Amino acid sequence: MDKIIGQKIENYQVLSILGKGGMGIVYKAYDVKLDRHVAIKILNAQMTDKLRFIERFKREAKNQAKLSHPNIVTVYGFIEYNGLLGIVMEYVEGESLEKVIRRQKRLNLFDAIFIGTQLLNAIEYAHSKGFIHRDIKPSNIIFNKEGVAKIMDFGISKSMFDKGMTKTGSKVGTVFYMSPEQVRGKDVDHLSDIYSIGCTLYEMIVGEPPFYSDNDYDIMDGHLKQEPPKMSSKIAGTPDIIDEILRKALKKDPADRYKDCDEFRVELHKLDKYLSTVPTFNAMGKKEDKKKVKIYSIIGFGTFIAVMFALTWFVYGQVKELLTGNNLEQFQTYSIESLFSSTDLDLSFDKITPINLNTSFGFNSITFAENGNGFVIGDSGACFISIDNGESWSQYDSLPKHSYYDLDIRKDGNSFLVGSSSEFYYCENYLDNMHSMKLGGDYSLFKIKFQDSLTGFIVGSKGLILKTIDGGSNWKKMMNNTQNLLFDIAFVNDSRGYIVGWNGVVMVTNDKGENWQIVPQFSKKYLKSIDFNNENGLIVGANGSIYLTNDSGESWSSVKTPIKTPLHKVHFLSKSHAIILGGKGTILISEDTGETWKGVNHGNYVQLNDLALTPTGKLVICGSNGTLLKID
Repeated sequence: MDKIIGQKIENYQVLSILGKGGMGIVYKAYDVKLDRHVAIKILNAQMTDKLRFIERFKREAKNQAKLSHPNIVTVYGFIEYNGLLGIVMEYVEGESLEKVIRRQKRLNLFDAIFIGTQLLNAIEYAHSKGFIHRDIKPSNIIFNKEGVAKIMDFGISKSMFDKGMTKTGSKVGTVFYMSPEQVRGKDVDHLSDIYSIGCTLYEMIVGEPPFYSDNDYDIMDGHLKQEPPKMSSKIAGTPDIIDEILRKALKKDPADRYKDCDEFRVELHKLDKYLSTVPTFNAMGKKEDKKKVKIYSIIGFGTFIAVMFALTWFVYGQVKELLTGNNLEQFQTYSIESLFSSTDLDLSFDKITPINLNTSFGFNSITFAENGNGFVIGDSGACFISIDNGESWSQYDSLPKHSYYDLDIRKDGNSFLVGSSSEFYYCENYLDNMHSMKLGGDYSLFKIKFQDSLTGFIVGSKGLILKTIDGGSNWKKMMNNTQNLLFDIAFVNDSRGYIVGWNGVVMVTNDKGENWQIVPQFSKKYLKSIDFNNENGLIVGANGSIYLTNDSGESWSSVKTPIKTPLHKVHFLSKSHAIILGGKGTILISEDTGETWKGVNHGNYVQLNDLALTPTGKLVICGSNGTLLKID
């Protein structure tokens, strides 16, 4: 089948081979109609020789294309080519969990819990739609460039409502991760996926599956008859509570396991809280100093403003930085009260309170209007609204089911939303009376920012810069000489502004955004966020990058910290105080315009994406997995 490389199948130009497996070969292809890369899995010929299989496959591919979740690789549909069948799906340029484990040997406990939570969120969603995956394993889990875990290969998934899909006596899955009922060849239900997730979690923590052997018979015998080896016998210092949680997931009788993904996830959450209150252990099993909070090198988890499609262009070199090492990074952290006990701020913060919204979708942007109404938006149309300065929130279900990355609420209630599709939305009276504004081409739009009541900008993929001078009624595409992803924009004054983006690109304008030039490169890492307070400016990005200017951007210097997590948001709270948000719950505070930084100890190990101040002076932060933190 390598002969199809270079061929055009329907509207897909086949470019290269991404990988080979038991079910077929996965190719990278270019969708010439929608101007995007896709992955196409061409199934093995022996799997397509029966009419019954072909019809079932087509039906299931159509059903799977309805699955829309930030932790599931999207299936677009199927193709037929010279008697072969192919699944067309989202192309995710990243690294599989299998490769991460192989390189790092094992993951630290917080990372394993965080990945496990994402898997449970995805599979719970699939189960709610009537699908059982049946082949959950590390090689079927891939991280995009921001480290968001995505489950691949629903190609052998089974509909709960189709009882005739698999013959009794057939074994579907991979032997290391098979449930006992799969080993016996019996019909399976959603509890089989619970078992496979348990096996995958075990391998993340220990470095090998619970039943590990070169002999398939011994592995299957382990699944059927043996208890998994205690983790403490493999990794010194592993708390017994972890064994208790995974042993329940790995019970031989499905009825003895967690009844669903939600129950499993609740136990993982309890474990996360437990581990936050006890000493942690390094890769050698030695106790770490409990007096200092550790900020771990991470896989950049969460839904970086959910860049579902545009981030497929991220290069491999950047993800390697985010997925390296299992070493612990030390960084002194403080309580929020101690950092703001004596400041030049009119604000005083003394505690951080999580707000439970009962959702797993990632939040990417939050803002408050002058009347106290708050809005937080994110993946798959997720939107919550507050009418009491962020004290309480209610879900708003009227947005189209796109992923939204940013919104701007004007004083008069007119609002703009931008996101993953090549269109943005203008809303009258806050989010009512929504109008769509479509762009030609395939873009992701990352940031919208107004300088005043009339002048505003939108930046996005392929070097897109849009400008309006009439309050958003009309937009003009600005010419520039980059095709990089552009993530954020900020102005020093009415005329001088900057844009930051992928591959360390920084652009500057000195004529109110009419013309943009690329600044001489001072970083090769992606730069995610920029903010100015008069002549003082800060840029943050990949691998803990922080850059500082005190001369309106004429020169930039690197600020050294031990942080290696990706940083997503920087914002000046006052002339001297600034805040940075990032992966793994990173919150950094500077009291000297960004020269030095202190970490905030708050115990929430999620990716934090955006923040906003309420009219009453409270700070609200949003992030992945439905995270909302109120600081007051």
